Amino acid sequence: MRSMNEPNEALDRPHPMSEGGRQAVEANLPSGLRVQVRSRFDGAWASGFQIFAAQPSGGVLVRRLSDGSVLPVTFAESEVRLDPVPLPARARSSWSPPAIA
Repeated sequence: MRSMNEPNEALDRPHPMSEGGRQAVEANLPSGLRVQVRSRFDGAWASGFQIFAAQPSGGVLVRRLSDGSVLPVTFAESEVRLDPVPLPARARSSWSPPAIA
């Protein structure tokens, strides 16, 4: 068993969300990137969000795409992932003008 005075390698490394890790989060999750967030209610992934900003203390703020609201909670990097559902392209209409005879 380790004594309390022995160094702990895990504690000596900077936390990935610390100031040094923040730059990596900003690089990996730039503002405007479409993401899914993990619901704190049932743990399911929900689409329809984008990264708003990285937080200095770690994590990110997200914006809801449906109404543009920034959610009032910070999400950890593990609670956010790229949204695999692409934005729909402009809907192509199947309508065409009637043929002139």
